[in-house]
Amino acid sequence: MKRISWKSCLRPLLAAFLFAAAFAFLLPAAAKEVYAAKTGFTTINGKSYYIDADGSRHKGWLTLNGKKYYFNKKTGVQLKGWGRDGQGRKMRYFTKGQGYMVTGYLTDSKNHTRYFDPKTGILVRGWMTDSQGYKYYFTSGEGVMAKGWLENSKGQLRYFSKTNGRMLTGFQVDTNGNTRYFNPKNGIMATGLKKIGDYYFYFDKSNGVRCQKGFTTVGSNTYYFSPKNGRAQTGWLTLDGEKYYFDAKGVMYVSRTATIDGKTYSFDKNGVASESQYVVEGDTVKVYDAKNDRTYTLLKEFIEHPGVATGEVTDLDLLAALCECEAGNQGKVGMMAVAMAALNRTIREDKAFPSELRYVLYQGTSRVPQFGIVNNGNLIKRLNGQYINRTLAYEAASEALEIFNDHVRKGTPRKLPGFDREDFNFMFFMTKNAFWSQPLNHDKVDYYIYKDHVFFVNWA
Repeated sequence: MKRISWKSCLRPLLAAFLFAAAFAFLLPAAAKEVYAAKTGFTTINGKSYYIDADGSRHKGWLTLNGKKYYFNKKTGVQLKGWGRDGQGRKMRYFTKGQGYMVTGYLTDSKNHTRYFDPKTGILVRGWMTDSQGYKYYFTSGEGVMAKGWLENSKGQLRYFSKTNGRMLTGFQVDTNGNTRYFNPKNGIMATGLKKIGDYYFYFDKSNGVRCQKGFTTVGSNTYYFSPKNGRAQTGWLTLDGEKYYFDAKGVMYVSRTATIDGKTYSFDKNGVASESQYVVEGDTVKVYDAKNDRTYTLLKEFIEHPGVATGEVTDLDLLAALCECEAGNQGKVGMMAVAMAALNRTIREDKAFPSELRYVLYQGTSRVPQFGIVNNGNLIKRLNGQYINRTLAYEAASEALEIFNDHVRKGTPRKLPGFDREDFNFMFFMTKNAFWSQPLNHDKVDYYIYKDHVFFVNWA
């Protein structure tokens, strides 16, 4: 019988013991791995994670059931709330509950609406156009959708719907019945005089409300804006028995003569039209002034100077020519004074002068013209464009005409800069030498000296 060594018996027992010990040692770790191997979302110490199939914490982006999630690339902690860029700017938003990335529109508790790109989830800032062509604006900082009025750096206004944030374009009527117009391309609210389609409109410069008040003065021009639709009148308008005429841009004819459809009309300072009737008598022209109900004698140059009798040459053209001819060396104020003196004659109470400026300038005979520049060639020279300083002459004429029109319409004083006179009511002027040589009672004449000219009201 073979003898068995105790050492040989001991080896299997030792191996079994070591195996059992090792199993006992590994048992807790094995139990932990089994717990961690449960895939999906889990919360550890108040922080959310996602466990992948291999038991590791997911890091970076995760798409699950069509929704996107993000987990810190180092720690695996799920991002909830705002995701920011390196400068701390808000970029994406993840719900605070499930933590999925928001896309499309999101309105917070403060009723602020934001929009997140459907593909990337990036918060939209600045301009956005949707699939239907509607435009929206989101602030550059917080990305909040603009609603209501928005002013840009140039002081221009846009309006965005308070309901859905869409930028308004075209004509819009507010709850008070006021109409405004917003540029279809950029949404800028229209102000001032604008041509839209085939029509002119005027929009208040402060609030953009369309004018529908009928007769309206814009600058030095008068328009008629329809009380129904705000369109500027063009062509003829008959109102309360009076006839008015407006050019293609809606400007009303005032203080001028014009030939329309073969007939010649005179328009007074209020724009009221009357058919002009003049008769040539030798070297003069007899013209009937309907407003003054009187016939006046004019120089033959009235019909010889192109565009004067027909009204193609405007009152402004005539005034500018007068200014440089009579006061070209007197500066702008001196030219304004000459223009104002001529204009004042059109409203003289005794009707010694016609009610229209062009009649006033051409009044007289070849021997006794009211203005010698008419028949000595100087006036027509300017009307043909031969000015020394055309720009200054037109500036002086335009400013004088505006002051005069304000006086007629509103009763404001005719105040000229540089004149120590509350109301410039002078109707006559001449050089100082000529004035002092006149057979006048100079002590009784109301006069004012400006440079080389003497201005006075009446002969005495």
